[in-house]
Amino acid sequence: MATTANQPYLIRQVDLSDLALIKEMLNKKQIDTATIGMPFMVLDHCNQLTAFSSVTICKKNRLSIEITYSDPIADTLSKLFLDKAQFFFEHQLMDMFGSEESLRKGVHRYNNWLNQNRNSKLA
Repeated sequence: MATTANQPYLIRQVDLSDLALIKEMLNKKQIDTATIGMPFMVLDHCNQLTAFSSVTICKKNRLSIEITYSDPIADTLSKLFLDKAQFFFEHQLMDMFGSEESLRKGVHRYNNWLNQNRNSKLA
C-alpha cells in the first residue's frame, strides 16, 4: 500500500541566498515604484519560495507589511503566514530596530545596498 507524504511548509527568516529568488518573484509581479520594502520572512515549500513578507514604506511614510505570493495558496495557509509575519514585525523587527524611524532608515539602507549591488559588475 503506497502512501504519500505531505510536504511541509516552512516559515523562516529571509536569508541572503533568498534574495535572487525574491528578485525573480518581484520581476514577475507588477512592482509599485512608490513604495520601497525589505523582505524579512519567507514561506518555503520543498525548497521553493512560495511567498515572502516585506516591511514597506508607503507614500505617506507609513510602515506596512506586504505579502508577495509566487502562486495562489490555501486561505488558511495565507492567513497563518500573514499572522506570523505580523507577529514577527511587531515583536521582533520593531524590537531589533528600536523605533519606527530606525526601521524606516534600515529599509532605506537595505534598498540603497540592493540598488548598489544591482548596478555592480559583480552582481
